[in-house]
Amino acid sequence: MMPGARPSPRDLSFLPKAELHLHLEGAMRPGTLRDLCSKYSIPAPSTPCYDSRSDVPMPRSSTTSRFADFSAFMNLYLSACSCLRTEEDVRRLVLEVASDLRECHVLYAEVAPSLTFYAQHFGSMESTLRVLVDAAAIAEKETGVLISYVLSVERHLSVEAAIELAHLARRGSEMHINGRAAVVGFGLHGPEESFPPHAFREAFEIAHGEDGKIASLPHAGEIAPARGMGAKSVVDAVHILGAKRIAHGVLAKDDAEAMRMLREKDVVLDVCITSNFLLNVVETREDHPIKYFLKEGVKCTINSDDPLLFGCNILSEYQLCRDVLGMDDHTIAQCAKTSFIYSCAPEYLKSKGINGVDGWLSEGGDDSCVTRHDARRC
Repeated sequence: MMPGARPSPRDLSFLPKAELHLHLEGAMRPGTLRDLCSKYSIPAPSTPCYDSRSDVPMPRSSTTSRFADFSAFMNLYLSACSCLRTEEDVRRLVLEVASDLRECHVLYAEVAPSLTFYAQHFGSMESTLRVLVDAAAIAEKETGVLISYVLSVERHLSVEAAIELAHLARRGSEMHINGRAAVVGFGLHGPEESFPPHAFREAFEIAHGEDGKIASLPHAGEIAPARGMGAKSVVDAVHILGAKRIAHGVLAKDDAEAMRMLREKDVVLDVCITSNFLLNVVETREDHPIKYFLKEGVKCTINSDDPLLFGCNILSEYQLCRDVLGMDDHTIAQCAKTSFIYSCAPEYLKSKGINGVDGWLSEGGDDSCVTRHDARRC
């Protein structure tokens, strides 16, 4: 290197990562969606974030691919769900998701399947979960990527349906993927205003259990358009549902009480920047508050949410944090460490990931800005 020249950026593709906010069906490849639609004679929906001729993601700064509203987003998501009708379909999806994660140097992922939308093809939700568990075991052996599942309630479902899913989550925690628990978390999805968290308190208490084996991982602070409702949703998710991590949480940024609570209770936000932009949660990608949260002492992880719908993956989200938001490598590395520390991964994998992040950071110079943490249990 010439004297005075700046070192080239560290290669983010080699940074070890854990993906903690990923919806299984929303991670389907566009080509797989077309194949399965053809297989079942279903009209193939357009995937607005991808070039239809090449399946290459459209430029992420484009506003033409933004969804008009959450229902438009759900229509595409449900199309992917409707294509999963056989064990072969599920195995293909899970293997491809794991392969795509491996390409991004993801060691571990907590994946949320929307099995309630296609369980009718497998006899029951429990039999559907067993298919997913078997598929994850196969994918791990072929790719080396560990997948655990987060079962999540759709907010529009009844309390009884939520409780049924909570009991399934408990049974899923006793199922195993190559010797470890298959289900590690219980979540909550969908528009927040009409479906407040208190209706789901019992379901979350059942899932969490006295042993605390299943983590509370609800969405909150994302789809709540009325002023102040997003922050309230985040606060309620912690106080009522016992959330350890919040999926999104970005609408907490303007509420002092919510910010204080996130810091004091050490609640992590699993953020998805492109998702928030394309669903109109933030006006521009530059407006995303991840840097503000980190500056204020609120821990965050970086995730992709639904690659099929948003034309991104976790690597491109890390790249966005560097290139668009101007986050330096020390800050990016801390987010990667947080993804391991606060995950439900096996302890050995947490340590492997944390040490790998330290190694990545030290290759480019002094890593004293990033503190080493002991892996914490979920």
